[in-house]
Amino acid sequence: MRIAHVLRRLSFDDWGGTEQVVWNLAKAQKAAGHEVRLFATTALWRGKGERGAGNGELEVVDGIEIARYKPIYPWWPMSNSLVDELDRKGGNPFVPGLGKALREWRPGVIHCHAMARIAELCLRTAQQIPTSNSQLPAKTVISLHGGSANIPEAEAASLKAPTRGLFPWGKIVDHLMRWTRRVPEEFEGIVCVGEDEYFKYSRIHPNVIYLPNGVDTSLFAPVPHSPFPVPHPSFTILCVARIDRQKNQMMIVEALARHPGMKARLVGPVTQPEYKDELERRALELGVADRVSFVGALPPGSEALVSEYANADVFVLPSRHEPFGIAVLEAWASGLPVIASDVGGLSRLCATHPDAAIVFPPGNAKALDDALSELGVGKASKKGREMSQAGLAAARNYDWNELGRRAVDFYDKI
Repeated sequence: MRIAHVLRRLSFDDWGGTEQVVWNLAKAQKAAGHEVRLFATTALWRGKGERGAGNGELEVVDGIEIARYKPIYPWWPMSNSLVDELDRKGGNPFVPGLGKALREWRPGVIHCHAMARIAELCLRTAQQIPTSNSQLPAKTVISLHGGSANIPEAEAASLKAPTRGLFPWGKIVDHLMRWTRRVPEEFEGIVCVGEDEYFKYSRIHPNVIYLPNGVDTSLFAPVPHSPFPVPHPSFTILCVARIDRQKNQMMIVEALARHPGMKARLVGPVTQPEYKDELERRALELGVADRVSFVGALPPGSEALVSEYANADVFVLPSRHEPFGIAVLEAWASGLPVIASDVGGLSRLCATHPDAAIVFPPGNAKALDDALSELGVGKASKKGREMSQAGLAAARNYDWNELGRRAVDFYDKI
């Protein structure tokens, strides 16, 4: 099967949950013998010139072909700083060249991992692609990654804030092209990362599947001879998530002031620089700046990322909303006990494996303190050892090879 995965961005320097899902699905599908190519914009890509002026040249990474095309954000005026912000947070761009590239490659399946104009482009293009062994058009599948069914109003408003007050010339183009923007309903298949989306769309669409995020269990597995190392002199909290208000790392920074024996390592790309500034100012105010480390983005599956999990005592994800929480799977596969907000798909993930995680009401500082105190010295405590074993067992249910096979079975079904 020839599979095109289409996503808004794919930068190995600034990695997020969507990119991780697509990358691992592609690797699993290629390993199973399918022909796979990734199509993305140049957002945050550093491969060609200052802004990565990609025009479709193929890059091959770990045997996976990647083609990138420069996005055009449809507002005026458009400053360089705004381009950078939209590269990180969305921007709903036009992508010249992408449709032509898909038509020329002639995939049997176009699996889209973006919404709005990119999704519309995938739908329109698929109708123009008779597959190599059929006169039927390419199948269209869309994955819902962003928690669209449960995103808070304040968070949704913040996504639109960068372009407020600018002239939206893109709407004129949409009207002239008669783009309906009925996404995702017009796709032949809908893949839901979160259960909220599954419950919503399975009632109104004939082909919907719940396909959660996954993990490479062999990569993150603890060292066999020492799964529970001696606790560190300082109890280490790990959070792997982009630096963004949605992820609410402020709760961790403020918790350090109430727990003098703890330190925190915040791993992830900065998608909201002003929020990182707030975190640093708050850490200084509380006198804990020397116990907070901003590690930055680490390549997926890298030795450095695996080491962060291996050297932590507990994983904490205090998100305001979360469709799933892929980093929780990495923490479980690493043998870490997990403390997480009781929100969205993250809540259901933890409820499915209650012995592997402690959940707390979002934003409730006392409940987070109680969870940290319950763990004592993290994974070396009795409670921590029990949670660690439960997490290792839970992670095995989400191995990428199995999820890649299920995705292909879904393509065949529709």
